[in-house]
Amino acid sequence: MKSRGVKSTRKLEGWFSGDTNLINKYLLETSRKNMNTPKVVSFTWMKEQKLDSVRNILKEKKLKRFLKLTGNIYPDLVKIFYTNLQFSNDSLISHVKGVDMVITSDVWSAVTGLKIL
Repeated sequence: MKSRGVKSTRKLEGWFSGDTNLINKYLLETSRKNMNTPKVVSFTWMKEQKLDSVRNILKEKKLKRFLKLTGNIYPDLVKIFYTNLQFSNDSLISHVKGVDMVITSDVWSAVTGLKIL
């Protein structure tokens, strides 16, 4: 995880499109919360350990793709995403650093491999 602990109100204005209420919420609440380090499941390790029953359950439940997701994680941006998060028309909507994001059930399924019921 890469974190810089952004506290500069000037920099945050761009990240929150100048919304002082969201900036204050971030500074006073969200920025102070700790994030857990994400865990990734190694299916190769499970195979080596002969944990076939566990591997089969995860495959059957269609969790394999989701549990294998990897990549860089930027805690400050994740916190800003959640500070700005709204739910509308069955979609998650947020705004980070000038970028509007809309996560529909189709987008969620394409990225994670999980279907929303």
